[in-house]
Amino acid sequence: MATLTRSKTSARKRGKAKARSKARSSRSTEASVKPGTVVNLRKRLQLKQATFASLLPVSVRSLVTLESGAPPTEAVARRLIELERLTSALSEVIRQESLGTWLQIPNQAFGGLKPLEVIDRGETDRIWSMIYFLRSGAPS
Repeated sequence: MATLTRSKTSARKRGKAKARSKARSSRSTEASVKPGTVVNLRKRLQLKQATFASLLPVSVRSLVTLESGAPPTEAVARRLIELERLTSALSEVIRQESLGTWLQIPNQAFGGLKPLEVIDRGETDRIWSMIYFLRSGAPS
């Protein structure tokens, strides 16, 4: 009987430890998204709120809340970090003032899709590949 009680107690402790660990990782992802990141990123990409909201994906109302400084959920924070990394890399190979236009024009390199559509479909690896070839100067 004592063994059974100990195993239940240790299972409960393991469950609580997992929950604490998950909460810590969630807070660290949210903490890595600084206040003002959402607005700055949207402005760097030169996108309207509705278009940017669909990339996150959140409603326009949720985006307004995020832009006012509310902390993002873990999933949205991860997406923001991913978009921020992609935007920084794109800024190395595309002029900053042209980035918004480039994102919204169909591109033959992506089978006629707009780069925004490629991102929205979760196929950012295609854009990363393009960035790699542009950085290296190697023909694709």
